[in-house]
Amino acid sequence: MPFTNSNDYLTGRKPTVFPAGAEVVAVRYPIALVAADLDENDIGAVGTLPAGCVPVGVLVDSDDLDTNAQPTIALAVGVLNATGDDLSTAAADGGAAWGTGLTVAQAGGQVQVLSKALSRVAATGADRTVALKVTTAAATKAAGTVGVTLLYRAA
Repeated sequence: MPFTNSNDYLTGRKPTVFPAGAEVVAVRYPIALVAADLDENDIGAVGTLPAGCVPVGVLVDSDDLDTNAQPTIALAVGVLNATGDDLSTAAADGGAAWGTGLTVAQAGGQVQVLSKALSRVAATGADRTVALKVTTAAATKAAGTVGVTLLYRAA
């Protein structure tokens, strides 16, 4: 199920940032999640990797989205596939999700995503949608905000 809410980048109220030269740019894509968004396999768009760009880093920050004494929620981040129902495993998108098993939403905080898949993303001629997927449902769901900070450069 797609996420209930969107953000200003996805709706076009804020423009997608494109690097003017060799610099790395960083954009934080926040998304307000409601309790109904925290079921296993829920997936939603959070931002855009512009055409001609490749990621160089990803940070995921989150409020406490699982208030259970033994929280279970886990997330994954990567490029949304063509059908919009999973994270892409296409070679140009890195061959896999960029980060999986992210437990930052269990208590809130921030985590840096480091993976081979992130390093292997190739530039394409089209914008790609960056997405979050709930891979393990929350034991006790709590609404909150998750942010994906994408650092990228022109290829």
